[in-house]
Amino acid sequence: MFKRITNNLTVKLICFSLAAFLWIYVTAGQNSVGKFPSSLKIKTINVSAGLVAIYDNKTVEIKIMAEPRVWKSLSSSSFSAYVDTSSLTAGTYELPVNVVSSVPGVQVVERNPDKIFVTLEPIITKKVGISKKIEGSAGDGLIAGTVEFEPSQVEASGPKSLIESLTEATATISLNGETSNVKKTVPIIALDEKGDTINSIQFVPSEVVANITIVKASNNKTVGIKVKTTGTPKTGYYVSNIATVPGTIDITGPQSAIADLNYIETHTIDIDNISSNTEQEVLLKTPSGVALQAGSPSKVLIRITVSPVETSREITAKVKYEKDAAIEVESMDPGQVRVVVSGPAELISTLTPNDVILTFDLKGKEEGIERYTLSAANFTVPNGVTIVSILPSSIKITLKKNG
Repeated sequence: MFKRITNNLTVKLICFSLAAFLWIYVTAGQNSVGKFPSSLKIKTINVSAGLVAIYDNKTVEIKIMAEPRVWKSLSSSSFSAYVDTSSLTAGTYELPVNVVSSVPGVQVVERNPDKIFVTLEPIITKKVGISKKIEGSAGDGLIAGTVEFEPSQVEASGPKSLIESLTEATATISLNGETSNVKKTVPIIALDEKGDTINSIQFVPSEVVANITIVKASNNKTVGIKVKTTGTPKTGYYVSNIATVPGTIDITGPQSAIADLNYIETHTIDIDNISSNTEQEVLLKTPSGVALQAGSPSKVLIRITVSPVETSREITAKVKYEKDAAIEVESMDPGQVRVVVSGPAELISTLTPNDVILTFDLKGKEEGIERYTLSAANFTVPNGVTIVSILPSSIKITLKKNG
């Protein structure tokens, strides 16, 4: 056996080496499929003049097929991801996400997502005022006092839905230990209620001059937080409670600025058409000459409780008897029972007598007259419905033998 293995050993080793080399060569040339490690930013192309594209899915992940040597040369800049809005008018569309590679020999085999919803809106403009957003701090014992902007208004341009709800632009002012009044050129941005930048809104001019007075922060005070809202809940609902975490905030500033100040407002939060409890973080707005004390949060958590509007109505109850087969009901006096029920308006408006059931337990009763004093316990009603009153309050039922 050993001789058979060692016979022509040199030739066999050469053949084995050639086979191994050939296998490595072939394998190296084969395409491999895998997930590209970086997500790609999605852009829109061919948007009609006067329109702007809005979409929530900003990135796409892909799987590609390429030779190993090609894989090593790829980066995010090797790909372009886009949705094509050619010839589309204002509206919402579900469009495919296209991904192409600038590197030869690369095939995109999977996209996630492969389609996204894109809304095309008209671009409109309007002038808005400017509010300040202070970052950093002035020198020890000092704060930013009044801030005046040149110009005091800017022109905002962007999607109609966003511009119509925009109430102000924001100027971000960075302080770094200033001890005297200062003039800075600062950028203008739009912020949502969470304090995030809205990139689809542009401003003219994009920068303004801020004249900032630096004053002593010799007085401290704890004040409440007032939540500023816009819109109304869905029909049939109302805001039953608004709470903030924390419930108060510590401020500092000259006595003249904080003496009569009892609360700090939040940036506006949109509650239009909500029908359930919601919570989100919102930036605080400090008046001129007032700053938050060191360590105080610039955002608060807002918890909004939404409850259904309560209403009431009178309805005739459906009567149900539970009795033995040998007994039947000859009469009930009075012949009907009416109740006033209350609960969420949407629920109460759809109630029928089949939803309000008055049940009499007559099992074991014999021929004769049974008298009952009625209470809410005698009725079955849907969850969320309450019985307010019953008319009449007592019933007489005449029983007789069956047959």
